[in-house]
Amino acid sequence: MPLPDASLSPGDDRQVVNCIHCGAPQQVSRRAISINCRVCSRQLKVEAVIIESYQSRRIIETCSSVTVERKGNVFGERIVCGSMVLHGRVRANVVSRGPVEVGPHAELRGSIEAPTIAIGEGAVLEGDYRIGVAE
Repeated sequence: MPLPDASLSPGDDRQVVNCIHCGAPQQVSRRAISINCRVCSRQLKVEAVIIESYQSRRIIETCSSVTVERKGNVFGERIVCGSMVLHGRVRANVVSRGPVEVGPHAELRGSIEAPTIAIGEGAVLEGDYRIGVAE
């Protein structure tokens, strides 16, 4: 449940993010890098993650977007994010609170949970997929 945008003016230096753990919306500064959730008290990374080369990480978590560029290659256990754009290769389980876009010739090996997924022609997908709103 996002907060109403009426509380944010066009020139305001704040944004609304949803906690990736409990889903609670909260207003934060656009310059914030990390915050603690006001509901579940867990630490949240707010900045976007852009991967342009090989990275081996156990977990990537952010309330914002994760972008894997064409030469990007991620090997990990889990990616939890607000949204994802994939042009490179990912070998990890993905949980996204927003849309996942898999570009043409991208490669995704692992399970995905997301409200929507867009798949480009020529993409390689291997894993279990749960698309739509959880009941």
